Amino acid sequence: MAVLALLAYANSFSSELVLDTRRLLLDPRIHSLTLANLVRIFDKTYRWPQAVDGIYRPLTTLTLLFNYAVLGNGPHTTGYHIVNILLHVGNIWLVYALARRLLHRRPAFLAAALWAVHPVGTEAVTNIAGRADLLATLCVLSGLLIYARLEEWSGWRMRAALAVLFVAAAAGALSKENGTVLLGMIFLWDLCRATPPDLPRRASAMAYAAVSAALLMYSATRAGVLSAAPAPLASFVDNPMSTAGFLAARWTAIKVIALDLGLLLWPVQLSSDYSYRQVAVAGLWDPVAWMALGIVLAVLTVAAVRYRRDRLLFFTVGFFSIALLPTSNLIFRIGAIMAVRFLYLPSIAFAIVLVALAERAIPRKAASALLGAAILLCGGRTFARNFAWHDNLALAASDVRSVPGSFKPHENLAVSLYLRDPKGNLDQAIEEEYRAWAILAPLPPGLAPERTPGNLGLMYRAKGDALGGPRTAEGRAWYEKSVAVLLRAREISRAVENHFDERQRAERKPLSWRLASQDTYLDLSTSLAGLGRYEEALAASRYGLGLDPHRIQAYQEMAEAYQEMGRFEDAAVVFEEMGMVEGFATADVDPLGGLYRKIAGGSCAVSETDGETRLNFQCPLVARDVCRASAELTEAYQEARMYPDASRVAETAVRQFACGRP
Repeated sequence: MAVLALLAYANSFSSELVLDTRRLLLDPRIHSLTLANLVRIFDKTYRWPQAVDGIYRPLTTLTLLFNYAVLGNGPHTTGYHIVNILLHVGNIWLVYALARRLLHRRPAFLAAALWAVHPVGTEAVTNIAGRADLLATLCVLSGLLIYARLEEWSGWRMRAALAVLFVAAAAGALSKENGTVLLGMIFLWDLCRATPPDLPRRASAMAYAAVSAALLMYSATRAGVLSAAPAPLASFVDNPMSTAGFLAARWTAIKVIALDLGLLLWPVQLSSDYSYRQVAVAGLWDPVAWMALGIVLAVLTVAAVRYRRDRLLFFTVGFFSIALLPTSNLIFRIGAIMAVRFLYLPSIAFAIVLVALAERAIPRKAASALLGAAILLCGGRTFARNFAWHDNLALAASDVRSVPGSFKPHENLAVSLYLRDPKGNLDQAIEEEYRAWAILAPLPPGLAPERTPGNLGLMYRAKGDALGGPRTAEGRAWYEKSVAVLLRAREISRAVENHFDERQRAERKPLSWRLASQDTYLDLSTSLAGLGRYEEALAASRYGLGLDPHRIQAYQEMAEAYQEMGRFEDAAVVFEEMGMVEGFATADVDPLGGLYRKIAGGSCAVSETDGETRLNFQCPLVARDVCRASAELTEAYQEARMYPDASRVAETAVRQFACGRP
């Protein structure tokens, strides 16, 4: 079975960083093995500090630290893929061990082999970010199998098994949220035992207590971490159910179950994304939802009716249901409406029951031949799907064909094309980004993402530059288009930022984070400046600076606009703000010398000492401008809610430059 898996995933080891993986490996907590990083892994959210997501998976982050810092893999992907495939092989062994307790040796092998190479596993195995699903599955299966054998032990072995059961439950939950299903799985196991277990009630109760204690510990820890973090804002485009009513959302969740079953039975049109508008919120007469409801009710009814005579069917239906429940949106809404990776754990039950039904329905040799063919076909499809996961461009090109109604694959393809060859692929990138924006444009500002029109505005400006820039008629037309779509991006950004702040107030959390993209404002500033609309460009740059004062591009945009307007002293003040952020490097001082030479009284602004250009803070004009720059930089830090930095700049202005307190 391991060989089958290695053959199916043989072409996955060279896959690059795709989708969220690049962001995960930028996490500073995994770059070195220190006590401080270990503490931050357990007291911060999953994608800290880059995103507000409300997700807590410290064990997954810990394994990435192991790869990055301990094994020395850094940003190189091969080591991560090796760990992923080893975890998958471990899960295959556990699936076989579970199937062996339900089936004879040959069908157990066939079930595990089918699961090992089923294409729905690619998003967990080939994608490095799928590590969370691999770990959660490993822990759930380990805990279930330990509980199944608990009656075989006594004394210290029993106590050791209970301790391991506690660890498995805690580790599964700390890897991914669906790891919490272990408690339901052991209850299901008890329901499906053919005979009462030869297990003292006290030992059974202790097992339930161990798992419950682990989950309570996880819940308390997670609640503590999330209480200190900003409250996340639900993304409508990732899960359109987030704004649907209670019944409409559950009706749509039932519809998604039919789509999931379709992927398990016919895993051809796979995608890494099913966001808006690929899966629409189901209406009352949605045929797929009614079909899904019929299938679900029929399967549950048959499993319940045959409970006493067919415990295997009851167990597999129960396993699938429990494993799918945390990501089904039936109990609570999550961040995605549908994802292939959600099927990694539930597909275990699918493989086991499929083999069991085949063994019952047709002769043994025919069943073996048919299942063997299915294993080969699935392995081939998995091998082919791995090529799509090679890089972002290949994945986006594949996803666009599979889910043309989803905006995100079009956007991913546009960005990947543009990054691969900004000039040669520009027209195709614009076409794909426009398709993404066409899907989103009808949405109200508070529901659409600002990134899509922001990217389109950047590409429109690049097209204008390719046609000679805003000084030519054609180039100016593209600049006008760039400004128009970037203004829409700004409108979306302001709406989302306001909604995020309202959410924090509603949750009684401090306003410590601004949920807006600085790129939107800086790109708008550049396009406006190209059209000579300098006052508007300055306003956009200054607002962008208030999102992150450490971004040097914002100062450069503002200084260029001021110089174009002939306001050289204002430009000098901006360069001094930048100097305070960077430490007044020579590269910051040289432009200041040229600016001050154009200002009355500025001849004393710059001096040379030992061949090094320095800003002369004793020059009255410089002293005045530095105090103004300090006040404006302090204000920018306050707008960005970086209050310690604001205090530091204000104190430095008083202590070093003898400025008044802002």
